[in-house]
Amino acid sequence: GDFGDCDEEILGASAHSDYGIITLLATDGVPGLQVCRDKDQQPHVWEDVLHVEGALIINIGDMTERWTNCLFRSAPHRVVPTGLERYSAAFFFDPPEDFLVECLDSCCSESNPPRFPPIRCGDYLRERFRLRHEL
Repeated sequence: GDFGDCDEEILGASAHSDYGIITLLATDGVPGLQVCRDKDQQPHVWEDVLHVEGALIINIGDMTERWTNCLFRSAPHRVVPTGLERYSAAFFFDPPEDFLVECLDSCCSESNPPRFPPIRCGDYLRERFRLRHEL
């Protein structure tokens, strides 16, 4: 999702969460990536993500949040410019387009019913892209 609390000077990558299941991110070690651990807190508190040589950063996506009934939450993140060139490579993992994303049985109960209706992966992603990019 979009988190529009970015200052105008921030030009790297505006605050957002990833739409899918999981994102794997390899970075070159140049700082700038920040994460907000509690997206419900206002104003957002941003923390620098420290580079660990040889490690991948794993982002839980919004679809995982739906799938797990908010047990696992996606985290907003952004990139702030540091004056250095920064490169990263992302792999976005999503189920097939016709896969039905619905609350896992282990993540809901009578006292904690599903918070989101079932939706096909492709429909969900298209809607998120449409909302983000006003298509």
